[in-house]
Amino acid sequence: MRPVLAAADVRFPLQRANGVQILKTCAALARAGADVTLLVRQSDPRPTPELLAPYGLAPHARLEIRRLEVGHKPGTFTVPRARFLWQAGRAALAAAGAGGVVFSRDLQLCELLLRLKPRLPLAYEAHAVEALMYRERGRLYGTGERPDERKARRIAAREARVWRGAAGFVATTAGIRDTFVELHGLRAHVRVVPNGCDVPGDRVFPGLARNPEPRVLYAGQLYPWKGVDVLVEAVARTPGARLVILGGLPGENDLARVCQRVAAHGLAGRVEMPGTVPQARVAEELARADVVAVPFLHTGMTERHTSPLKAFEALAAGRPIVASDLPSSREVLAHEQNALLVPPGDAHALAAALQRLLDDAGLRERLARRAWADSERYSWDARARALLELFEELP
Repeated sequence: MRPVLAAADVRFPLQRANGVQILKTCAALARAGADVTLLVRQSDPRPTPELLAPYGLAPHARLEIRRLEVGHKPGTFTVPRARFLWQAGRAALAAAGAGGVVFSRDLQLCELLLRLKPRLPLAYEAHAVEALMYRERGRLYGTGERPDERKARRIAAREARVWRGAAGFVATTAGIRDTFVELHGLRAHVRVVPNGCDVPGDRVFPGLARNPEPRVLYAGQLYPWKGVDVLVEAVARTPGARLVILGGLPGENDLARVCQRVAAHGLAGRVEMPGTVPQARVAEELARADVVAVPFLHTGMTERHTSPLKAFEALAAGRPIVASDLPSSREVLAHEQNALLVPPGDAHALAAALQRLLDDAGLRERLARRAWADSERYSWDARARALLELFEELP
Protein backbone atom coordinates (compact mmCIF):
# COMPACT_ATOMS: atom_id res chain seq x y z
CA MET A 1 0.00 0.00 0.00
CA ARG A 2 1.42 3.38 -1.00
CA PRO A 3 2.20 5.88 1.77
CA VAL A 4 0.16 9.08 1.79
CA LEU A 5 1.29 12.62 2.45
CA ALA A 6 -1.68 14.92 3.17
CA ALA A 7 -1.13 18.68 3.29
CA ALA A 8 -3.57 21.16 4.84
CA ASP A 9 -2.80 24.79 5.64
CA VAL A 10 -4.90 24.78 8.81
CA ARG A 11 -4.12 25.33 12.45
CA PHE A 12 -4.05 22.20 14.58
CA PRO A 13 -6.25 21.62 16.44
CA LEU A 14 -9.09 23.21 14.47
CA GLN A 15 -12.68 22.57 15.54
CA ARG A 16 -14.29 23.88 12.36
CA ALA A 17 -15.61 21.43 9.82
CA ASN A 18 -12.65 21.53 7.44
CA GLY A 19 -10.19 20.70 10.22
CA VAL A 20 -12.36 17.86 11.50
CA GLN A 21 -12.83 16.46 7.98
CA ILE A 22 -9.11 16.48 7.21
CA LEU A 23 -8.05 14.88 10.49
CA LYS A 24 -10.78 12.22 10.51
CA THR A 25 -9.98 11.27 6.92
CA CYS A 26 -6.27 10.90 7.67
CA ALA A 27 -6.95 8.86 10.81
CA ALA A 28 -9.21 6.53 8.81
CA LEU A 29 -6.56 6.12 6.10
CA ALA A 30 -4.10 5.07 8.81
CA ARG A 31 -6.60 2.59 10.29
CA ALA A 32 -7.01 1.13 6.79
CA GLY A 33 -3.28 0.33 6.68
CA ALA A 34 -1.70 3.32 4.93
CA ASP A 35 1.28 5.15 6.38
CA VAL A 36 -0.01 8.72 6.55
CA THR A 37 1.82 11.98 7.20
CA LEU A 38 -0.41 15.01 7.77
CA LEU A 39 1.17 18.44 7.38
CA VAL A 40 -0.53 21.26 9.30
CA ARG A 41 0.47 24.58 10.86
CA GLN A 42 2.10 24.64 14.28
CA SER A 43 -0.25 26.63 16.48
CA ASP A 44 -0.38 24.82 19.82
CA PRO A 45 2.63 23.62 21.84
CA ARG A 46 0.79 20.77 23.58
CA PRO A 47 1.68 17.15 22.71
CA THR A 48 -0.15 15.63 19.76
CA PRO A 49 -2.04 12.99 21.82
CA GLU A 50 -3.53 15.77 23.94
CA LEU A 51 -4.67 17.62 20.80
CA LEU A 52 -6.22 14.49 19.28
CA ALA A 53 -8.40 13.72 22.28
CA PRO A 54 -11.12 16.35 21.58
CA TYR A 55 -11.69 14.68 18.20
CA GLY A 56 -12.25 11.30 19.85
CA LEU A 57 -8.98 10.02 18.39
CA ALA A 58 -5.97 8.30 19.93
CA PRO A 59 -2.46 8.28 18.44
CA HIS A 60 -1.98 5.69 15.71
CA ALA A 61 1.32 4.12 14.72
CA ARG A 62 0.65 4.78 11.03
CA LEU A 63 -0.38 8.44 11.45
CA GLU A 64 2.24 11.14 11.85
CA ILE A 65 1.05 14.72 12.34
CA ARG A 66 3.88 17.03 11.35
CA ARG A 67 3.35 20.59 12.52
CA LEU A 68 5.15 23.15 10.38
CA GLU A 69 6.57 26.37 11.83
CA VAL A 70 5.16 28.95 9.43
CA GLY A 71 4.89 32.10 11.57
CA HIS A 72 6.52 35.31 10.35
CA LYS A 73 10.25 35.45 11.10
CA PRO A 74 11.76 38.84 12.02
CA GLY A 75 14.17 40.11 9.37
CA THR A 76 12.55 38.13 6.55
CA PHE A 77 9.95 38.98 3.92
CA THR A 78 8.10 35.67 4.15
CA VAL A 79 4.53 35.37 5.39
CA PRO A 80 2.89 32.26 6.91
CA ARG A 81 1.07 31.20 3.74
CA ALA A 82 4.21 31.40 1.62
CA ARG A 83 6.23 29.50 4.20
CA PHE A 84 3.59 26.77 4.38
CA LEU A 85 3.57 26.38 0.59
CA TRP A 86 7.37 26.20 0.54
CA GLN A 87 7.67 23.63 3.32
CA ALA A 88 4.70 21.54 2.20
CA GLY A 89 5.95 21.62 -1.39
CA ARG A 90 9.36 20.29 -0.39
CA ALA A 91 7.82 17.54 1.73
CA ALA A 92 5.42 16.57 -1.06
CA LEU A 93 8.16 16.25 -3.66
CA ALA A 94 10.22 14.12 -1.27
CA ALA A 95 7.23 11.88 -0.51
CA ALA A 96 6.48 11.42 -4.20
CA GLY A 97 10.12 10.55 -4.85
CA ALA A 98 9.79 7.79 -2.26
CA GLY A 99 6.76 6.29 -4.01
CA GLY A 100 4.04 8.01 -2.01
CA VAL A 101 0.80 9.73 -3.00
CA VAL A 102 0.28 13.42 -2.26
CA PHE A 103 -3.29 14.25 -1.20
CA SER A 104 -4.67 17.73 -0.59
CA ARG A 105 -7.73 19.97 -0.86
CA ASP A 106 -5.44 23.03 -1.20
CA LEU A 107 -5.90 24.17 -4.81
CA GLN A 108 -2.99 26.61 -4.86
CA LEU A 109 -0.59 24.06 -3.39
CA CYS A 110 -1.69 21.43 -5.91
CA GLU A 111 -1.14 23.78 -8.84
CA LEU A 112 2.29 24.75 -7.51
CA LEU A 113 3.30 21.10 -7.19
CA LEU A 114 2.18 20.33 -10.74
CA ARG A 115 4.25 23.22 -12.05
CA LEU A 116 7.29 21.83 -10.23
CA LYS A 117 6.67 18.17 -11.17
CA PRO A 118 3.97 17.67 -13.83
CA ARG A 119 3.76 13.88 -13.37
CA LEU A 120 3.51 14.00 -9.61
CA PRO A 121 1.29 11.24 -8.06
CA LEU A 122 -1.08 13.91 -6.75
CA ALA A 123 -4.76 13.54 -5.80
CA TYR A 124 -6.71 16.77 -5.38
CA GLU A 125 -9.89 16.78 -3.32
CA ALA A 126 -12.47 19.38 -4.42
CA HIS A 127 -15.03 20.56 -1.86
CA ALA A 128 -16.34 23.28 -4.17
CA VAL A 129 -15.78 24.80 -7.57
CA GLU A 130 -13.60 27.62 -6.28
CA ALA A 131 -14.15 29.97 -9.22
CA LEU A 132 -17.92 29.73 -8.83
CA MET A 133 -17.71 30.20 -5.06
CA TYR A 134 -15.51 33.27 -5.51
CA ARG A 135 -17.99 34.87 -7.91
CA GLU A 136 -20.79 34.26 -5.38
CA ARG A 137 -18.78 35.35 -2.35
CA GLY A 138 -20.65 38.60 -1.76
CA ARG A 139 -23.99 36.79 -1.59
CA LEU A 140 -22.71 33.74 0.27
CA TYR A 141 -21.11 35.72 3.07
CA GLY A 142 -23.33 38.79 3.04
CA THR A 143 -20.47 41.19 2.35
CA GLY A 144 -21.87 42.70 -0.83
CA GLU A 145 -18.42 42.59 -2.41
CA ARG A 146 -18.22 42.39 -6.17
CA PRO A 147 -15.85 39.83 -7.67
CA ASP A 148 -12.74 40.85 -9.55
CA GLU A 149 -13.25 39.11 -12.87
CA ARG A 150 -9.51 38.82 -13.47
CA LYS A 151 -9.12 36.97 -10.17
CA ALA A 152 -12.09 34.75 -11.01
CA ARG A 153 -10.44 33.81 -14.31
CA ARG A 154 -7.16 33.06 -12.53
CA ILE A 155 -8.94 30.72 -10.12
CA ALA A 156 -10.77 29.03 -13.00
CA ALA A 157 -7.49 28.57 -14.88
CA ARG A 158 -5.90 27.10 -11.76
CA GLU A 159 -8.78 24.63 -11.40
CA ALA A 160 -8.48 23.67 -15.06
CA ARG A 161 -4.75 22.98 -14.68
CA VAL A 162 -5.29 20.83 -11.58
CA TRP A 163 -8.21 18.98 -13.20
CA ARG A 164 -6.07 18.15 -16.23
CA GLY A 165 -2.77 17.60 -14.44
CA ALA A 166 -3.49 15.85 -11.15
CA ALA A 167 -3.07 12.09 -11.28
CA GLY A 168 -6.32 11.66 -9.33
CA PHE A 169 -9.32 13.86 -8.62
CA VAL A 170 -11.73 13.47 -5.69
CA ALA A 171 -15.04 15.34 -5.54
CA THR A 172 -17.18 15.35 -2.43
CA THR A 173 -20.38 15.53 -4.51
CA ALA A 174 -21.40 14.31 -7.94
CA GLY A 175 -22.36 17.90 -8.68
CA ILE A 176 -18.76 19.05 -8.24
CA ARG A 177 -17.52 16.29 -10.54
CA ASP A 178 -20.15 17.06 -13.15
CA THR A 179 -19.39 20.79 -13.09
CA PHE A 180 -15.70 20.12 -13.66
CA VAL A 181 -16.57 17.83 -16.57
CA GLU A 182 -18.87 20.49 -18.04
CA LEU A 183 -16.18 23.16 -17.73
CA HIS A 184 -13.03 21.23 -18.55
CA GLY A 185 -13.95 17.93 -20.25
CA LEU A 186 -13.63 14.29 -19.28
CA ARG A 187 -10.63 12.73 -17.54
CA ALA A 188 -9.63 9.45 -15.88
CA HIS A 189 -9.13 8.56 -12.21
CA VAL A 190 -12.04 10.55 -10.78
CA ARG A 191 -14.00 9.51 -7.69
CA VAL A 192 -16.99 10.97 -5.89
CA VAL A 193 -16.27 10.41 -2.20
CA PRO A 194 -18.65 12.23 0.16
CA ASN A 195 -17.69 13.53 3.56
CA GLY A 196 -18.05 11.16 6.49
CA CYS A 197 -19.03 10.54 10.09
CA ASP A 198 -18.10 8.36 13.05
CA VAL A 199 -19.85 4.99 12.89
CA PRO A 200 -18.69 2.73 15.76
CA GLY A 201 -18.89 -0.97 15.03
CA ASP A 202 -20.73 -1.78 18.27
CA ARG A 203 -23.33 0.97 18.08
CA VAL A 204 -27.01 0.51 18.92
CA PHE A 205 -29.86 2.69 17.67
CA PRO A 206 -30.23 5.29 20.43
CA GLY A 207 -33.97 5.85 20.18
CA LEU A 208 -35.67 9.23 20.06
CA ALA A 209 -34.84 12.12 22.35
CA ARG A 210 -37.45 12.73 25.04
CA ASN A 211 -37.37 16.40 25.95
CA PRO A 212 -40.31 18.13 27.66
CA GLU A 213 -39.49 21.08 25.37
CA PRO A 214 -38.59 19.73 21.88
CA ARG A 215 -35.08 20.69 20.77
CA VAL A 216 -34.29 21.69 17.17
CA LEU A 217 -30.54 21.63 16.56
CA TYR A 218 -28.43 23.55 14.05
CA ALA A 219 -24.65 23.08 14.09
CA GLY A 220 -22.25 24.91 11.80
CA GLN A 221 -21.15 28.34 10.68
CA LEU A 222 -23.60 31.24 10.63
CA TYR A 223 -22.87 32.56 7.13
CA PRO A 224 -25.99 33.85 5.35
CA TRP A 225 -26.01 30.97 2.86
CA LYS A 226 -26.32 28.47 5.71
CA GLY A 227 -29.94 29.56 6.18
CA VAL A 228 -29.89 30.06 9.95
CA ASP A 229 -31.95 33.26 9.59
CA VAL A 230 -34.68 31.25 7.88
CA LEU A 231 -34.50 28.62 10.61
CA VAL A 232 -34.97 31.27 13.32
CA GLU A 233 -38.09 32.50 11.53
CA ALA A 234 -39.36 28.93 11.18
CA VAL A 235 -38.91 28.22 14.89
CA ALA A 236 -40.79 31.43 15.65
CA ARG A 237 -43.71 29.79 13.79
CA THR A 238 -43.31 26.50 15.73
CA PRO A 239 -44.81 26.98 19.19
CA GLY A 240 -43.06 25.17 22.00
CA ALA A 241 -39.91 24.28 20.04
CA ARG A 242 -36.51 25.22 21.43
CA LEU A 243 -33.72 26.11 18.99
CA VAL A 244 -30.10 25.25 19.76
CA ILE A 245 -27.52 26.93 17.51
CA LEU A 246 -23.94 25.63 17.76
CA GLY A 247 -21.63 27.99 15.92
CA GLY A 248 -20.39 31.53 15.72
CA LEU A 249 -17.57 33.38 17.47
CA PRO A 250 -17.76 36.54 19.61
CA GLY A 251 -17.22 39.64 17.51
CA GLU A 252 -18.25 38.04 14.22
CA ASN A 253 -20.79 39.93 12.14
CA ASP A 254 -22.64 36.68 11.44
CA LEU A 255 -23.18 36.00 15.13
CA ALA A 256 -24.43 39.55 15.69
CA ARG A 257 -26.81 39.21 12.75
CA VAL A 258 -28.36 35.97 14.02
CA CYS A 259 -28.65 37.34 17.56
CA GLN A 260 -30.50 40.36 16.18
CA ARG A 261 -32.85 38.05 14.27
CA VAL A 262 -33.54 36.02 17.42
CA ALA A 263 -34.32 39.21 19.36
CA ALA A 264 -36.53 40.58 16.58
CA HIS A 265 -38.71 37.46 16.76
CA GLY A 266 -38.87 37.60 20.56
CA LEU A 267 -37.18 34.21 20.87
CA ALA A 268 -34.54 34.93 23.49
CA GLY A 269 -36.23 32.55 25.92
CA ARG A 270 -36.43 29.73 23.35
CA VAL A 271 -32.98 29.89 21.73
CA GLU A 272 -29.65 28.63 23.08
CA MET A 273 -26.48 29.95 21.42
CA PRO A 274 -23.37 28.63 23.19
CA GLY A 275 -21.14 29.53 20.20
CA THR A 276 -18.54 27.27 18.65
CA VAL A 277 -18.12 24.23 20.88
CA PRO A 278 -15.81 21.17 20.96
CA GLN A 279 -16.74 18.05 19.03
CA ALA A 280 -17.73 16.26 22.23
CA ARG A 281 -20.34 18.95 22.93
CA VAL A 282 -21.68 18.64 19.38
CA ALA A 283 -22.14 14.90 19.92
CA GLU A 284 -23.95 15.54 23.21
CA GLU A 285 -26.31 18.01 21.58
CA LEU A 286 -27.01 15.62 18.71
CA ALA A 287 -27.98 12.97 21.24
CA ARG A 288 -30.40 15.42 22.90
CA ALA A 289 -31.92 16.77 19.67
CA ASP A 290 -35.47 15.95 18.64
CA VAL A 291 -34.80 17.27 15.12
CA VAL A 292 -31.67 18.41 13.26
CA ALA A 293 -32.02 21.19 10.69
CA VAL A 294 -29.83 21.71 7.60
CA PRO A 295 -31.51 24.81 6.11
CA PHE A 296 -29.13 25.92 3.32
CA LEU A 297 -30.28 28.64 0.94
CA HIS A 298 -30.34 28.11 -2.83
CA THR A 299 -27.11 29.38 -4.41
CA GLY A 300 -24.95 28.19 -7.26
CA MET A 301 -22.62 26.54 -4.76
CA THR A 302 -25.23 24.92 -2.51
CA GLU A 303 -27.29 23.64 -5.43
CA ARG A 304 -24.73 21.03 -6.47
CA HIS A 305 -21.56 21.35 -4.45
CA THR A 306 -22.28 21.16 -0.70
CA SER A 307 -21.53 18.07 1.39
CA PRO A 308 -22.22 19.24 4.97
CA LEU A 309 -20.40 17.36 7.70
CA LYS A 310 -23.17 17.98 10.24
CA ALA A 311 -25.74 16.22 8.04
CA PHE A 312 -23.61 13.05 8.08
CA GLU A 313 -23.17 13.36 11.85
CA ALA A 314 -26.95 13.66 12.24
CA LEU A 315 -27.41 10.48 10.19
CA ALA A 316 -24.95 8.60 12.39
CA ALA A 317 -26.62 9.91 15.55
CA GLY A 318 -29.98 8.56 14.38
CA ARG A 319 -31.73 11.92 14.44
CA PRO A 320 -34.69 13.03 12.29
CA ILE A 321 -33.47 15.59 9.75
CA VAL A 322 -35.15 18.50 7.99
CA ALA A 323 -33.05 19.85 5.12
CA SER A 324 -33.30 22.12 2.12
CA ASP A 325 -34.34 20.29 -1.03
CA LEU A 326 -31.31 20.75 -3.28
CA PRO A 327 -29.61 18.37 -5.73
CA SER A 328 -26.59 18.23 -3.40
CA SER A 329 -28.84 17.25 -0.48
CA ARG A 330 -30.54 14.56 -2.55
CA GLU A 331 -27.21 12.82 -3.11
CA VAL A 332 -27.45 11.73 0.56
CA LEU A 333 -30.96 12.50 1.82
CA ALA A 334 -34.24 11.12 0.45
CA HIS A 335 -37.55 12.83 1.19
CA GLU A 336 -39.83 10.82 3.48
CA GLN A 337 -37.15 8.11 3.78
CA ASN A 338 -34.26 9.40 5.89
CA ALA A 339 -35.26 13.09 6.06
CA LEU A 340 -37.89 15.65 5.21
CA LEU A 341 -36.82 17.99 2.40
CA VAL A 342 -38.31 21.47 2.04
CA PRO A 343 -37.87 24.30 -0.49
CA PRO A 344 -34.74 26.30 0.41
CA GLY A 345 -35.36 29.69 1.95
CA ASP A 346 -39.02 28.96 2.71
CA ALA A 347 -39.61 29.58 6.42
CA HIS A 348 -43.29 28.56 6.19
CA ALA A 349 -42.41 25.15 4.67
CA LEU A 350 -39.59 24.63 7.14
CA ALA A 351 -41.89 25.44 10.07
CA ALA A 352 -44.53 23.05 8.74
CA ALA A 353 -41.96 20.24 8.47
CA LEU A 354 -40.68 20.90 11.98
CA GLN A 355 -44.21 20.90 13.38
CA ARG A 356 -45.09 17.73 11.51
CA LEU A 357 -42.10 15.92 13.00
CA LEU A 358 -42.66 17.21 16.50
CA ASP A 359 -46.31 16.12 16.35
CA ASP A 360 -45.61 12.62 15.01
CA ALA A 361 -43.27 10.42 17.05
CA GLY A 362 -43.80 7.53 14.64
CA LEU A 363 -42.54 9.59 11.70
CA ARG A 364 -39.56 10.81 13.73
CA GLU A 365 -38.58 7.25 14.59
CA ARG A 366 -39.03 5.95 11.04
CA LEU A 367 -36.81 8.68 9.57
CA ALA A 368 -34.28 8.39 12.39
CA ARG A 369 -33.89 4.61 12.05
CA ARG A 370 -33.36 4.88 8.30
CA ALA A 371 -30.86 7.73 8.78
CA TRP A 372 -28.99 5.66 11.37
CA ALA A 373 -28.82 2.66 9.02
CA ASP A 374 -27.81 4.76 6.00
CA SER A 375 -24.91 6.34 7.87
CA GLU A 376 -22.85 3.13 7.57
CA ARG A 377 -22.09 3.86 3.93
CA TYR A 378 -20.71 7.27 4.96
CA SER A 379 -18.34 6.22 7.73
CA TRP A 380 -14.83 7.65 7.72
CA ASP A 381 -13.55 4.11 7.22
CA ALA A 382 -15.72 3.66 4.12
CA ARG A 383 -14.35 6.98 2.87
CA ALA A 384 -10.78 5.82 3.46
CA ARG A 385 -11.36 2.59 1.52
CA ALA A 386 -12.68 4.53 -1.48
CA LEU A 387 -9.71 6.90 -1.40
CA LEU A 388 -7.18 4.08 -1.12
CA GLU A 389 -8.71 2.32 -4.11
CA LEU A 390 -8.13 5.48 -6.13
CA PHE A 391 -4.59 5.99 -4.80
CA GLU A 392 -3.56 2.46 -5.74
CA GLU A 393 -4.60 2.94 -9.36
CA LEU A 394 -2.71 6.20 -9.87
CA PRO A 395 0.29 6.15 -12.18
